[in-house]
Amino acid sequence: MKIAVLNGSPKGEVSVTMQYVHFLQQRFPEIEFVFYDVALKIKKLEKDDKSFGEVIAGVAAADAVLWAFPLYFLVVCSQYKRFIELIFEKNAVSAFRGKPAACLTTSINFFDHTAQNYINGICDDLGMNFFGSYSAEMNDLLKTKERQRLKTFGELFIKTIKNRTPA
Repeated sequence: MKIAVLNGSPKGEVSVTMQYVHFLQQRFPEIEFVFYDVALKIKKLEKDDKSFGEVIAGVAAADAVLWAFPLYFLVVCSQYKRFIELIFEKNAVSAFRGKPAACLTTSINFFDHTAQNYINGICDDLGMNFFGSYSAEMNDLLKTKERQRLKTFGELFIKTIKNRTPA
């Protein structure tokens, strides 16, 4: 099973958000996580149709999508927003349609629900099946209780994917 991780951090792979996704990756080694640094590489994705096409092909080949991003001011960063706009501008909606989706956010837990509701709405627009959201504070990985909460989120999301994936 394959999950396309759409990284919405302008910091790319070194972001705190990706450390949470890597935690899931370590806990579920049977799942293939494929990472796309869409916020970090937005200028290239805007100008280079081949690069954009590779991301969309990866999404199309995946069994599910994880929208993973930090929150700075109540909503996704502008680079992530631009990527979402490109999906519609470049007629790539069909790659997302019908796929299970979830979002994982990192922040100081101040109005995370606004950005999560936005992604839920985008998933609706894309015809995706939105599973839910996980909201983490920046240092939650250091807390046993929060690591367990993240693991439970991952287990439930993976169970949802498996229930939708044809054998």
